[in-house]
Amino acid sequence: MRKDILLAGLTFIGAALCWCPMYPGLLLNMPFLLPIAAAVLLTGLSTAISARRWLPFAVASIAGTLVGTFTLAMLPLTPTEDVIGHTYIGYAVIVAVLIMGAFSFVAALVGRNFSLKAQDHRRAAWIALGCCLAFGPVTALLAKPLVAWRMDRNEKYAAERFNGLSHAAQRVRAETGDPGRVCDGQALKRNYSGPAFSESDWRYIAGNYVKENGYLFGIWCNQSGHGGYTIDAQPNRPWDGVREFCTDESGRIGCGMEWGARRAECTPCAK
Repeated sequence: MRKDILLAGLTFIGAALCWCPMYPGLLLNMPFLLPIAAAVLLTGLSTAISARRWLPFAVASIAGTLVGTFTLAMLPLTPTEDVIGHTYIGYAVIVAVLIMGAFSFVAALVGRNFSLKAQDHRRAAWIALGCCLAFGPVTALLAKPLVAWRMDRNEKYAAERFNGLSHAAQRVRAETGDPGRVCDGQALKRNYSGPAFSESDWRYIAGNYVKENGYLFGIWCNQSGHGGYTIDAQPNRPWDGVREFCTDESGRIGCGMEWGARRAECTPCAK
């Protein structure tokens, strides 16, 4: 009985703490389903370790999710949050609890059918339970290096995609002699070498921005009738990256783009 009370308490605490990394101020932008997956696994493990009851653990998981999401909703807004989007946070709490409710009952029923009679199996289950409990707090504590790693990765892929687009534009222009063909997405695609863009990206990249790995990429052609082009790459949000890339038909590299009187122009990089 004491063990079941302990397990139910741990399930409640773990399900609540799983939502710590979702705090917008941490800038992790974690997928909504990750904390749910951790809480569901926690529920199943608690039920399997108990080997007697299942309903208390499902209820504890749902209650913990309610407390965790409600606490996030009550925290003050951060500079990174969308004020309008925040008005819908109550609906997000309800959705999270409903999803958690469905998955918790399934996880508890599945966990009840697992037999952990072997000592090694029980030890492994307790270790996994501890990992689920630590998921939220540890991820939140590691937010700063995780965000820095994400920014470095985004900037690396952005530089490779930008270089690939720049070289592809030069090849298309050399092959066709028509600078306007640079904005033909399929012609660019045939000459492009670098991290992948989706088929939809190739259709819309000319005259628009498309997004990949936290960066926006766009190409503008035949501006003011002179046949030039400009390629721009910039972070979607300040916490997605800090480097900006720009080039035009001259081949010069800039660090940003601005709209002039006649065309989009690359801004010089700071020395």
